[in-house]
Amino acid sequence: MMEENFFRIIFIIFILFVPLVIGYRVKKSGILQDLDSISTSIITLLTKLAAPLIILFAFWKLDLSHISIFTLPIIGIMVSTLALIPAAFFAKLHKLNHKQTGSFLTSAMFSNIGYTLGGFIAFVLYGEAGFSLTILYCLYFRPYFYTIGFYIGENYSTKERIKIKDNLKKVFTEGIRLFPLLGIVGGIILNFLSIPRPNFISLLNRFLIPIATFGYMFAIGMTLKFSLIKRFKALLFSMSFIKFVWSPLVGLSLAYLLGYYTLMDGLPFKIVLIEASMPVAISSLLIPALFNLDQDISNSCWLFTTLLIIPLLPVLLWILSIL
Repeated sequence: MMEENFFRIIFIIFILFVPLVIGYRVKKSGILQDLDSISTSIITLLTKLAAPLIILFAFWKLDLSHISIFTLPIIGIMVSTLALIPAAFFAKLHKLNHKQTGSFLTSAMFSNIGYTLGGFIAFVLYGEAGFSLTILYCLYFRPYFYTIGFYIGENYSTKERIKIKDNLKKVFTEGIRLFPLLGIVGGIILNFLSIPRPNFISLLNRFLIPIATFGYMFAIGMTLKFSLIKRFKALLFSMSFIKFVWSPLVGLSLAYLLGYYTLMDGLPFKIVLIEASMPVAISSLLIPALFNLDQDISNSCWLFTTLLIIPLLPVLLWILSIL
């Protein structure tokens, strides 16, 4: 078991961080111009082509007989919302100004729970069943991000306020957001129709998920700014406490109350731990950019907590092994 976990850790680190380094080196080399545009194009392409297929294939096979697993998005909402309690405390402790507080709060709320990190780790550890549960967990993310997340961003912004209904409309009108949703709907329909899934699809997803994750991380690597970490050392440790201590405890407590440990051999319980233990979401960097908050804090929180996953992975795997 220890040897198997070792190779899993190496594989996860390779797929997640090697492309980050490659992307960063491409940025530093100056070989390519307009890296932000290239990064966005890569992410858009993967979201439109790879993500829907990966999700459809996974949901096609998922055991949907356990109705309780559909409460996973509620746990996601609670983990995100309750993260505001320690975040507000630390914002006062570190004497952050108005803009800095807005960036810190929204970074604390949103974690990298999708197929670029939480979903990928779940896939490596528990296969397509684990991956599918992470997608269920993530269903709350976009509506919550565009409403509550934007509301908090606006509340700490110097810009003109935007109506929440306009934010919510983006969830259903922005084309790129619809592609993963179509994958979910298509997979569930095929599942309920009891249409047999061809055997080769399982093998196909074993390649698609790591390749897509590699592509996402390469695109992100081209936008990294390591110099920001030194400016916010104390603040970053506070954010790390929220992401890797507070949120996992909140998630596990809620999962236990809902009896997840009795479902599917405890798999939903383990998936909640994985998702509640993820670092700051890359999408949280959008809020300070839109609402004129402190982008440096959000960038440094994302980068530091993401890099911290490397030493924390063995700890996470050990906890999962005893659950």
